[in-house]
Amino acid sequence: MLEDKEKWNKKYSQENFPWQDASKIVKEFYSLAPKGKALDLACGLGRNSIFLAEKGFYVDAVDISDVALKNLKNKKNINPVEADLDFYNIEQNKYSLIVNINYLNRRLIPQIKEGLIKGGVVIFETFVLCNEKGVFQPKNKDFLLRKNELIHLFLDMQIVFYSEKTVEKPNGEKACVSSLVAKKECLF
Repeated sequence: MLEDKEKWNKKYSQENFPWQDASKIVKEFYSLAPKGKALDLACGLGRNSIFLAEKGFYVDAVDISDVALKNLKNKKNINPVEADLDFYNIEQNKYSLIVNINYLNRRLIPQIKEGLIKGGVVIFETFVLCNEKGVFQPKNKDFLLRKNELIHLFLDMQIVFYSEKTVEKPNGEKACVSSLVAKKECLF
């Protein structure tokens, strides 16, 4: 945990992040979720948390980096939570929206589903293993989805949107990403 925290604190202290706006997928699909509590996993500097708070959600913004979370202190409707996501547990039936962008921890997938209220929405987008030259990928292959893995992980939910493609990130790098929006169906 300490090693990860130091790594991310250094990254957020030294690097310039060109993306300040919320993720495109969050902007496009947040309105499908009923207003209420939102969870932003691995929130980083909080671009999605800030956007969601401005749209009327009360956001728990979780990250391991206390340096990144300082950006969210004293922001209205945002609760910064410093936690190692390898050990963090999502409370059941608490959130109307859960956002997971550029992060993968397969242990959390069942908890994401259980953490949503009925009618709640998950917005999930992260990197996929691909063999294209010049494409950004995390070095640790455990943090990469396999082809069609994301859709299979959420087949027990109502899939609203799904895609796998190569995109250009805000910093100009290309990346293979898988994107999914799914709704926890209401059972009558």
